[in-house]
Amino acid sequence: MQEVPQLQIDDEALEKLIRAGDIARRALEHGRSLIKPGATARAICVEVENYIRSQGAYPAFPCNFSVDHVAAHYTPGTSDDVELSQESVVKLDIGVSVDGYIADTALTVDLSGRHQELLEASREALEAVIKRLKPGISLYEIGKTVESRIRRRGFKVIRNLTGHTIARHMIHAGLSIPNYPDRTVFYKRLQPGTQAAIEPFATNGRGMVVEGGVTNIYAYTGRRPRKGLNDDEKKLLDVIVDRFLTLPFTPRWLVDLMDPQDLEHLVRSLVAKGVLHDYPILVEAGRGLVSQHEHTVVILKDRVLVTTCKDCQG
Repeated sequence: MQEVPQLQIDDEALEKLIRAGDIARRALEHGRSLIKPGATARAICVEVENYIRSQGAYPAFPCNFSVDHVAAHYTPGTSDDVELSQESVVKLDIGVSVDGYIADTALTVDLSGRHQELLEASREALEAVIKRLKPGISLYEIGKTVESRIRRRGFKVIRNLTGHTIARHMIHAGLSIPNYPDRTVFYKRLQPGTQAAIEPFATNGRGMVVEGGVTNIYAYTGRRPRKGLNDDEKKLLDVIVDRFLTLPFTPRWLVDLMDPQDLEHLVRSLVAKGVLHDYPILVEAGRGLVSQHEHTVVILKDRVLVTTCKDCQG
């Protein structure tokens, strides 16, 4: 039987995980209050990220602000932006890091009020999984629960978007948690010491995402070749590693260093040389609308702690 490697979660680590979750919950609610027709992605994301910093924490990744058929990985760059209409369906996905201990949470807002069934599909799926969570639960059971709830509402899951395990300083810790009953993970389980993000995606489209749009999110790969990098690239990489380690970042967090165009050129060069990894924007393959809800959980020996939800219990 394959199991997720266990982590040591002592009292200090647990306290920081709970604090990160509480800040993430409040930041997400603050962001929700800003989502209105005419508002821009830049204004909302900057406000949410600054709120996180004001609480003595750091964004674990750039605020994801994905509208309508965009499912994930859009954040404003150094110049581009998105303005909301009265018809927008907005996914707000944020992460918080407290000394490297991470919380990841998301919600969806339907400004028209005409797509509440779609929103309920992903929200109900998340709630159903949380009710079933227990130490040792199989990933297959999680996926089966998500898909059955979303199909009950008449929608499809997005099969190539998943939840994920989390580690210190690492938003994706190597294990994907499917949103459908994937038999390849039938024997994999969430054992005590595991932290995970559960994030159902529902759509009225094809149920798959494809890459599309300009990338504004990057992360250090951990490879640090000194040969082949010019002096400017080396200096920028030093700053990236110092500020973010391997957590995702966006160039707009680095505009204090240089002209935005020069910055973006250097970032793209570091991607081409294998030093940075980019996160392409993901869009629904059939241009369907997408909803997402997400909480972070910590599997303990005798219970499951939902760090990003004040009233949830696994």
